[in-house]
This record gives sequence, structure tokens and C-alpha cells, in this order.
Amino acid sequence: MNRAVLSILVSNHFGVLTRVTNLFSQRGFNIDSLAVGETENENYSRITITTSGDAASVNQIKLQLDKLEDVKIVQEIPDEQLFIREVMLVKVAPRVNQMEAFEKCVEDFNGRTQIIEDGCCIVEMTDTPASVNYFLEELREYHIKEISRTGGAALQLSTETVY
Repeated sequence: MNRAVLSILVSNHFGVLTRVTNLFSQRGFNIDSLAVGETENENYSRITITTSGDAASVNQIKLQLDKLEDVKIVQEIPDEQLFIREVMLVKVAPRVNQMEAFEKCVEDFNGRTQIIEDGCCIVEMTDTPASVNYFLEELREYHIKEISRTGGAALQLSTETVY
């Protein structure tokens, strides 16, 4: 099973995301990560989907997406040209005697900390999905209370655009 990152340019209107995600569920494909946002052109949104499968399965997904009326362009971004970032917020409650090590850990990963109250903090980090996963593992000893993550937003490392 290979990871595939699909960048999908769609019409920016109601119901498009539902149609795209329904296609995945109807075909029995899993979405590992999903990010959606308006592009530089207000008429279009970009959906970034990370999924897994063999080459034939991924190709089938792309062909099916291409058939949807609101889908303008489907592009699989090859690993060697992939620039992907994910945002994570994590609520952590380190003990008083852990604060120095906790702050060092956050600093080492270029995270940002906002203290809420009673020693509880929210840490924000933006990086590759692999780095976010590694950072989460490092934070486990500091008593994670809650996690919220975005899907990966991705662009191709190329001067070409999807237009």
C-alpha cells in the first residue's frame, strides 16, 4: 500500500465536498487525511486528500473523481515534488517538575505554547505529517488531554499550476 496525495481543484459551491467524499466511501477507499480551502480564485476550492492503495486503486480513484461534474482537475503529487504541511493543536497538562523539559521539547520542534490556566497549555505546531506524529510521541509523557489536527495541505514543488 502506497500513500497518494491528491490535489483536487473543484467548483467552490455547496455540496461538492460531500460528492467527493461519498465517491471514496462508495468505492470502499479510505481517506487518511483531508484539507479543503478556497484558492486564489474565489470560484474554486482545493481539496487535498491523502489516501493509501496500490497504483491501480489510486488510478481508479483519480478516474472516478475526474467524472464528477464539479471536479475541474485531479492531480496526484509525486513524493519527490510534494510540499505538505499539517497543523496540530494539542492540549497538555505537564507537571510542575516537567515544565522545563516540556518547554525545551516544544522549542526543539518549533512549536508555540499558550498557557490556559492551572498549568494546562495548548501547543501549536505546523510541519510535515511525519514530524507532527513524532512530536506527538514526544509529548505523550506530558499528559496530553486533547488533540486537534488538520489534514495535510499540499502543493507541488514546481512552477506549474493546476490551471
